[in-house]
Amino acid sequence: MNMRTLFSVVLLTVSVGCSEEKPTNAPAAPSPEEKPVQAPTPENNPTPSPSATISVQEMLVSGPTQLKMHSLAMISQNNVKGAIDESYLPGLTVCAEDPNDPLRIISAELLGKHFIQGKEEPNPEAVALLIKLAADKSSHVRYNAAYQGLCQIKTKSDEILSLLIDLASKDKDLSGKIAESVKPDVNRVVKILDEKLKGGNNVAAYEVYQELTGEEPPYSEKYLNVPSSLPRLFVFKSAEADLAKFQSDLEKALKAAGIDQPGLSRSGSENNQVVLLKTYLTKDRLIVEKDFSKHPELAFMQSMWLTPQLENQLKSVE
Repeated sequence: MNMRTLFSVVLLTVSVGCSEEKPTNAPAAPSPEEKPVQAPTPENNPTPSPSATISVQEMLVSGPTQLKMHSLAMISQNNVKGAIDESYLPGLTVCAEDPNDPLRIISAELLGKHFIQGKEEPNPEAVALLIKLAADKSSHVRYNAAYQGLCQIKTKSDEILSLLIDLASKDKDLSGKIAESVKPDVNRVVKILDEKLKGGNNVAAYEVYQELTGEEPPYSEKYLNVPSSLPRLFVFKSAEADLAKFQSDLEKALKAAGIDQPGLSRSGSENNQVVLLKTYLTKDRLIVEKDFSKHPELAFMQSMWLTPQLENQLKSVE
């Protein structure tokens, strides 16, 4: 696998799995106006009253897709009068169940921002919708439902904590955000994770445990020879001009540390190359993280989960 420069890897890391700022909105809707949305004119009523308008709430329920999007944009940009209260929930429910991805993406964000964030008691109807959206087929919908909504619940039930752990286990784009959000409940989270780890077949929960606590979880011996939930990509940069020697020395050091067949490759331009290492087994990942994070000569400069999105982008610059 070749990439043009080291910076490709760095930039990709920012934009994909390790990104701290993932887009929350769907593609830009038409610029909203500060006035009620004009109801569509039925073909069988050529002379409607000029004042025939419907509210934003009604448009979310019954409007066509484009006007639903326009209404959501008005809410997002604070171009509606009054507070966004429970009168908007029927419309947001309709949009949250719409087959159009952008409608669900924005609905998940608005449900979190207006009915969860900053609330001592989050709206139960909004919570139920966000739980449903957290299982959506779209990763952007799931991200907004979890990060903008469920993560923001101040007092999380065991059910919500368990759901967030499952989401973090399945979606590496969310794992860091979720780990941060459940830290106040770390003791309860550890108990939930202990139960999930007892069977010895939930390596993603093992990884979440490490990320949350920074410690080795119980039953860790059951997971050492189990493949990671995703490959881990490590990026090494040599300070010396002789990259071939650096790669040879790194391979010898990895084997000496206990990694039998380290798969190394080079990437970048002729004068600005890096060495890439993919690990697949949990024990191999742990060895690299422990022995090569601060190695005096062979330390890796960056590591990331190799999500499908990241892998596709890496292939696109080969």
